[in-house]
Amino acid sequence: MNPPSTVPPSKGRVSLWGLVEVAVVMGLLATVAGFLARFGWLLELTCHFRLQLAVGLAVLATVFVLGRRRRPAVASGAGAAVNLMLVLLAARPNGESLADTSTPRLRLLSLNVHTANTHSDLVRNLVTQTQPDLVLLLEVNEAWMKELEALRASYPFVLSEPREDNFGIALFARTRPPDWEILDLGPAEVPSVRAEVLLGERSVRFLGTHPLPPATPGYAAGRNGQLRAIAEWSRAQTVPVVVAGDLNVTPWSPHFTDLLAEGGLRNERPTWGLGISWPTQMPWLGIPLDHCLTSPEVASLRREVTEPVASDHWPLLVELTLRPPAR
Repeated sequence: MNPPSTVPPSKGRVSLWGLVEVAVVMGLLATVAGFLARFGWLLELTCHFRLQLAVGLAVLATVFVLGRRRRPAVASGAGAAVNLMLVLLAARPNGESLADTSTPRLRLLSLNVHTANTHSDLVRNLVTQTQPDLVLLLEVNEAWMKELEALRASYPFVLSEPREDNFGIALFARTRPPDWEILDLGPAEVPSVRAEVLLGERSVRFLGTHPLPPATPGYAAGRNGQLRAIAEWSRAQTVPVVVAGDLNVTPWSPHFTDLLAEGGLRNERPTWGLGISWPTQMPWLGIPLDHCLTSPEVASLRREVTEPVASDHWPLLVELTLRPPAR
């Protein structure tokens, strides 16, 4: 006679609600960790994904509301609200309208081309379509410089330091800058480009730069050192300043706010938008890494992320002018 069959006990079985609650806890921990970003490399990584945390926690809150689970709904809703507030603060317009819109303008295209990208034709086409005055290209190597040789017909003045380690840099200009140079800022020994640019009859000092990505503790320290050096450079200038490039930091990082405060810079946006610029392959993880920062004398008239060019970054196109001198 066979023994009666038995159903195994459910001890240790994880319920679907339990998994969802774990997701809420992880999201809330990441939200809190972002506020502690100054105290560690891993903590800072969490602060860059405020938009994703806001959306994810809002979805979880909706699930709990539909499931009539009040406490986790309130907790996830509160976390979503905190992250959403930080996103809106970073995305809101903060520029001032200018009474005189006929002032000379500077159009700048900043793009991390991605060294392994083989679609230089898309980059050339973008430059032709947007017609910038300055073209800042990052991650260029010798192969890229050869592929971009055709740009010299419209941009005969080029200052570059191509490299094979993803930190090459090049600046293409329509007119010869009165003064420009390649320089190293910070401890990482990666090149930046400085150029004197005339905007009407006034001089502007431009800096194109590409700090290390914070992928390891050492890289994060190198990036932070370069951001401090950029701030020191900016503060030392006696004319209006423009700093552009893939800064490998988002507006929610304390190192970004330090750069603005210590460098006397603004992250001015004329319209709503975060300017999400990386990574193009996974847009749902998109964060704003490419920036154009200016001193208070410079007004931002246009700022937009343009069509992709097969790089892992979207291009950033900005249009700048100088505010009238204070009377």
